[in-house]
Amino acid sequence: MHVANKIKIAVIDDHELFRTGLLTHLSIYNDLEVVINVENANQLLQALDKQAVDLILMDINLPDINGIDVTKVLKEKNANLKIIMLTGHELPSYVTNSMEARADGYLLKSSKASEINKAILTVINGGSYFNEQVKNIIASDVIRKHQLEYSGNNNLPAFSKTEMELLEFIRDGKTSEEIGKIIHKSKRTVDEYRSKLMKKTNTHNSYELLYYCIVNKIFDKNL
Repeated sequence: MHVANKIKIAVIDDHELFRTGLLTHLSIYNDLEVVINVENANQLLQALDKQAVDLILMDINLPDINGIDVTKVLKEKNANLKIIMLTGHELPSYVTNSMEARADGYLLKSSKASEINKAILTVINGGSYFNEQVKNIIASDVIRKHQLEYSGNNNLPAFSKTEMELLEFIRDGKTSEEIGKIIHKSKRTVDEYRSKLMKKTNTHNSYELLYYCIVNKIFDKNL
């Protein structure tokens, strides 16, 4: 990939040693370029005024403003900006609050460089990313919190066979391009399918869409 087409990334974390290690790991991928490297939210916001980025790797515990709150602010300004939470927090509340802030992915700091790269490419291509460990955190929490709310809700929309297949692909973290190859449709067509599903479920991204499906046991109904 030529330099002009590199994915421009911002890294925000208050631990310099972690940032240094992360930059070293990311440097092996020629399609990625870290153009912002800061330790707090105010530095990030100032840097973004001067330098556009495609994606942000966002820590949650920052010295000035919580990373989830920063994500909310940035998503309100630019819904197309991609943000992956990169944190050591495994508590369900951090994952679900990040989803509600419209983060596009959630990774633990223990993730290998190859997985971080995979997550970046998945999100850049229109998908959302969370590994099996994070999926399990999401599932256990939303089922616990919403099992009474669900309580046999009969007012849920009906999903066609094609829509269910697409939801399952999204659950598995596949990008629109990958889904298109499987179902023999263009990426644009798959993106349109995604948009229709989001409108149908009143969600804003693939992360929220998955949350919706888990809460309402959509996948269970298709067993």
